[in-house]
Amino acid sequence: MARKREIAIVGGGGGAVCLLDALSQIPGPPAAVTVFEPSDRLWRGRPYQRDADCIVVNLPSRAMSVRGGDPRHFDRWLTDRRWQPGDPRDLGPYDVAAFPPRALFGEYLETVARHATARLDECGWRVRLVRERVVHAAPGAGGAVLTTEPGTRHRADRVVLCTGAGGPHDGFGLRGPEAGFVPDPYPVSETLAGIDPQDTVAVLGTGLTAVDVVLALRAGGHRGPVYMLSRHGVLPAVRQQPVAHTLRHFTPDRFHALSGGGEVGFDEVVRVLREELTSAGQDFAELETEFALLREDPVRRLRRQLDLVHGQNLGLRILQHTLPVAVDVWPLMPYRDRTELLRRHYRALHSLCCPMPPSTAARLLTMSEAGRLRVTGGLSDVRRTRQGFAVAADGRLIHADTVVNAVSVAPDRVPPAAAPLVRSLIEASAATAHPHGGLRVRRENSRLVADGGSQECFYALGDMTFGSLFITAAIPVVVKLAREIAGELVSP
Repeated sequence: MARKREIAIVGGGGGAVCLLDALSQIPGPPAAVTVFEPSDRLWRGRPYQRDADCIVVNLPSRAMSVRGGDPRHFDRWLTDRRWQPGDPRDLGPYDVAAFPPRALFGEYLETVARHATARLDECGWRVRLVRERVVHAAPGAGGAVLTTEPGTRHRADRVVLCTGAGGPHDGFGLRGPEAGFVPDPYPVSETLAGIDPQDTVAVLGTGLTAVDVVLALRAGGHRGPVYMLSRHGVLPAVRQQPVAHTLRHFTPDRFHALSGGGEVGFDEVVRVLREELTSAGQDFAELETEFALLREDPVRRLRRQLDLVHGQNLGLRILQHTLPVAVDVWPLMPYRDRTELLRRHYRALHSLCCPMPPSTAARLLTMSEAGRLRVTGGLSDVRRTRQGFAVAADGRLIHADTVVNAVSVAPDRVPPAAAPLVRSLIEASAATAHPHGGLRVRRENSRLVADGGSQECFYALGDMTFGSLFITAAIPVVVKLAREIAGELVSP
């Protein structure tokens, strides 16, 4: 009897769930799967822990299915749970779709993982869970050898890194035994519980995590001033009424044809996007206007975009449809173009492509108009004082009693807990760090790249691939890549 292929999945969060579900849906010879996850957030990962219901997903439920090719999978699960997407208690006056609580999506992930494991078991697979952290990996014994924290060694034929994104980067060195600094806001139901309702709170960051913090403070009855602060002071855009749109020009096939086996410049990418919008009867000037207004006063931008929620212009909505395709386009662009895009346009693209629900925006606007919330750019320094913190932003000093860290992850995109593992792969010449963060991977199969060649047994999925790929943590992108990796794992 032939030996089963040994597959190791390092990390047991949402990416691992997408991968297990994909494996359960494709034909192939039975294999043995070992999932390594030491934390108490199995299958949920950091973003979808059990937490306050005011923290919601930022994509409509119809876009959050983890079942590739079945966009209604999550919606059906919600119906079975008797959660009503149209319930006015869940939809604000501006909302145009269902945005369930993140904790509920975490429950969905647990259900999918359980069902996927059962299906694989019925098909002759063996799935087991090891509650230990992998700290070392290297090629060996015709595949790879993994070592966990207690020193246990495991052999695998294929290894997929699904370590997820790390927590916020402590760029000002505020972590320590003193009170008042929240290094990672999740779960907000625990980390924010001890904040005095009258405290002045400085939230470092103006992205989706910072928005979650502000919503949680509001829901918890906080009444003191709240500042959202970052270098650029740019909030996520406001999601508009979803539309069904099939991309006609902005497709992987079109870009591969344009590349001719070579590269596709940024100007060419913009030209194809312009064609896509024109073919849908839309004016490219709408997108140009949004890019030009990125530095608009944050509250004015919030109010203006809320007025556009039910608008007829579809430019932004079509741009958001291109997000999964960007995974294919990004590696085709010259390195200099990618570097320039990250330097000049990443903040705008992330804001426009990863917007917040309209009801979330409406709550922020209400807080701002009541004088309880201020959004400020120019963040340059945060220091402890005898009575709290001094925050330098926009040319002035702001006193804060509490500082909540909601900035982006570290520039290298490697979670601290995964750093020893990544270091061992690089030292073993099984991986190469990408200058833009994360590890180098091949787009066509997500294999790690080292010394110019792909590593047959090592793959990566999720934030670890940022740099080689683009906006890698969005669920539709993770699902797409997980299906591709699953096909690789079962191929001869």
